[in-house]
Amino acid sequence: MSREFITALQDRRAALKAELGEILKAPTADKRDLNDDERARFDTKEAEVRQIDDRIAELDEQLQRDEQAAETAKRYAPKASAQIGREPRAYERGSRHSYYLDLARVELNRGDGDGGVEAARERIRRHQAELEVDMPRRERQRAARADAELRGVDRESSFEKRVNPNRTDGQGGYFVPPLWLVDEFIDLPRFGRTFANSVRNLTLPSGTDSINVPKVATGTLTGVQTADAAAVTSQDLTDTFVSAPVRTIAGQQDIALQLLDQSPVGFDEIVFADLMADYNLRLDTQCISGSGSSGQLKGVLNVSGITSVTYTDASPTVPEMYTPWLQAMSKVATGRKMPATAGFVTPARWYWMMSALDSSNRPLVLPDTSSPFNPLALQTGSDTEGYVGKVAGLPVLTDGNIPSNLGGGTNEDRAIIARTSDIYLWEGAMRSRVLTEVLSGTLQVRLQVWNYCAFMADRRPEAIAVISGTGLIAPSGF
Repeated sequence: MSREFITALQDRRAALKAELGEILKAPTADKRDLNDDERARFDTKEAEVRQIDDRIAELDEQLQRDEQAAETAKRYAPKASAQIGREPRAYERGSRHSYYLDLARVELNRGDGDGGVEAARERIRRHQAELEVDMPRRERQRAARADAELRGVDRESSFEKRVNPNRTDGQGGYFVPPLWLVDEFIDLPRFGRTFANSVRNLTLPSGTDSINVPKVATGTLTGVQTADAAAVTSQDLTDTFVSAPVRTIAGQQDIALQLLDQSPVGFDEIVFADLMADYNLRLDTQCISGSGSSGQLKGVLNVSGITSVTYTDASPTVPEMYTPWLQAMSKVATGRKMPATAGFVTPARWYWMMSALDSSNRPLVLPDTSSPFNPLALQTGSDTEGYVGKVAGLPVLTDGNIPSNLGGGTNEDRAIIARTSDIYLWEGAMRSRVLTEVLSGTLQVRLQVWNYCAFMADRRPEAIAVISGTGLIAPSGF
């Protein structure tokens, strides 16, 4: 089955490479660089090629291990026909073994279920041995992916990393969760982080507590030479930098030891999934409205220098909101010299827009599947979060983490218009551990997860516009 899957991935990769060649045809023939649309399509397909390469490498390595195991089995099997299939990991999806429960058994040196303490200790040992093989390969892949994401930018010279020894990976006594849990966290978009998933996602370098990106403050200057041998226009270039401090988002859950001992379900999936769901919500909220102080990220709503568009209306309507929406798009295009790529509103705001009718009781927001005449906006989906349609040709995404308690009456939400590729989010690898001593007096254990992240919304403030005002009072009934 793995061989057939690899073949299918290789076919998909070949098709993507052909599509990349098609994208490059026109720029190559015209001897020019890629335009924004070509660059976006090229980057999307190139990223998919890299993901396929990583997956093929993992499957190929697994096949090689399976073949080695089969050869070993042939040498030592009592019968020539005896063979060994794929050797399962100590902890993998669908396994009856619980990673966290085994950690608790080993820490407490008690528990009879699933083979008892010795069996749990052996599984933990096997898991650590597996990680000694898997983690170096994973780190190489993460480093290669980070370098590729920067597309030719020298990361060492362009990104200044301020190092704090206490943040060095591998120090602090944490355990690494099973890789299928980590893979699910890294690779799959999850409900609750629409905005965070839409900006440029990068891999957080290890041993880093601050990332500084250089920025041109004053540019060079050209001008018309007034006459032969006249002075040539000149202006000195100056630079500055934008800093993104690394922050920690963490969570924990206390569980009764009796529940761990007697429960037939795997708490790896239950606890980790629930903590991760809240982590995604907190991260997305921080990227939107974090204060930038007291350990918080600095969200887009608190970045200095962004464009503000005020929509003041005691009785707001959808047609009246169309003008400030276009003003925000214009401000981004004028200030950034490039168009905005997405708009973000609350689900309530979007469904309020969809409910608007014209004088003949016809909806102003129409399905994109039809051929509507002169629509104000197009609706392409019914997701409560994520891509839902377009307004003035701009993709619209709904995000329930946009606050709706702002403004003088603490009852306003916000609409965010941005060029998302100018906003950077770095995330590290999720960590976890089990603590037994702190709650030993009540026969409980504490499960913890945490991660490091950095968010840079102020790299180009001119790429962000926010619509506010009484016209953004949270719509009643939605």
